Amino acid sequence: MQKTKIVCTMGPATADYNTIVKLIKGGMNVARLNMSHGELDGHRQLADLIKKARKQLNIPCAIMVDTRGPEIRIGSFKNGSAELKHGQTFTFTTREVEGDNSIVSLREKHIINSAHPGKLIYADSGLIIFKIKQVTATDIVCKVIEGGLLGSNKNFAIPHAKLNIPYISEVDKTHIKFAAEIHAEYIACSFVSSAEDVDEVRSLVKQYGGECDLIAKIESSAGIKNLKSIMQVSDGIMVARGDMGTEVPLSHIPSIQKQMLKDGLIAGKPIIVATEMLETMTENPRPTRAEVTDVANAIFDRTNATMLSGETAVGKHPLTVVNTMSKIAADTENAINYEEKFRQHYNFDNNSLNAVSYSAVGASFALNAKVIVCFTKTGRTARWLSRYRPKAAILAVTHNEQVYNKLALIWGVKPILRPVSKNMDTVFDDAESLAKAYKLAKAGDTIIITSGTPSVNMGPTNLIKVSVIK
Repeated sequence: MQKTKIVCTMGPATADYNTIVKLIKGGMNVARLNMSHGELDGHRQLADLIKKARKQLNIPCAIMVDTRGPEIRIGSFKNGSAELKHGQTFTFTTREVEGDNSIVSLREKHIINSAHPGKLIYADSGLIIFKIKQVTATDIVCKVIEGGLLGSNKNFAIPHAKLNIPYISEVDKTHIKFAAEIHAEYIACSFVSSAEDVDEVRSLVKQYGGECDLIAKIESSAGIKNLKSIMQVSDGIMVARGDMGTEVPLSHIPSIQKQMLKDGLIAGKPIIVATEMLETMTENPRPTRAEVTDVANAIFDRTNATMLSGETAVGKHPLTVVNTMSKIAADTENAINYEEKFRQHYNFDNNSLNAVSYSAVGASFALNAKVIVCFTKTGRTARWLSRYRPKAAILAVTHNEQVYNKLALIWGVKPILRPVSKNMDTVFDDAESLAKAYKLAKAGDTIIITSGTPSVNMGPTNLIKVSVIK
């Protein structure tokens, strides 16, 4: 069973029901709705199709709503994009104009106050670079340093510029409310720079009646600086390497990514590595060797999930790219010595759930158990077991449908939705039956079972049982 999870960004290339079904079958664990693109009605229709597909397939798939956050985006080009040449003059304007290869509008007018001659501007996650020559009341006149094809609605950044705007805009409030209304499992909070940003989103989610877990996207120097406090209040972290690459030197990103993965493992929080993982496959049916190595290194560093962006949203080969990502993950996981990693691990926290989880994973290695079956009400036990990266599969049995879909994101976990028996003997029998039914164990194999007792109340996990399948 593949352990590393795959997040796929939905878009025009993946907006029909049959394609969504194939994506889920191919290995998509989380469907990401990027609110920076598309209209709300379109996202709502996509969410309905995802729910229909996962229910029909009886396969969990979480929905992640990705907010715009306090970012700047350009307006639209007449032909959808413009080819910019090195050395040419190009203007960003606060005026409403139809974009061409000489000018485009800015959505956020106030950014002009942060523009000064000599500063650099990055567009489309740093692929297109400009140097500011002149600033007027309405225009930022630039020289193109690195050209290319610039599309409508792409992001725009002046490194280290202070935007002086609220973290959550009225548009973001609408999108957070939307996430609550559709019962999305996750919200990815863009451009988080402090723990207070996450707290603000969580307060709104509660106000709107949602139960979304929050993934903090780290993509600015402030976010990197405040990572540990952000990690404490969030439910997971995304290494958003695109915009991060406009805030810090590109050569620093590998070490930042490694540290974030290490910190996430220690904190027991899922980490998603994102941006350009298989970018070549947006156009081509094969990735580059460097891209394959990039994905594999993230998995060797024990990332929880990898994310596909344009590759699945607008790419020519969305199904092929998901299958490729699955293949890379499976082959890389086969090369990892999980027991050695566990022995090097740290018994992080002094609490009963940590002790039970650590002991269950330790027992799975000592006894060569094929699977750990955990019965969980909130999903916490499954997350803690995942934290220790067992070689054994983790079957997480829950009666809660939202927990079931949330666990689709968690490394090494196969969620199962079903009622939990009130009788402990029946619970143990169910664990053995499920291990066999999902072909993760057979007669004579050892499995580990964790549960709360008494099971009727599904209290905190306080039981480990070693069982040999009959």
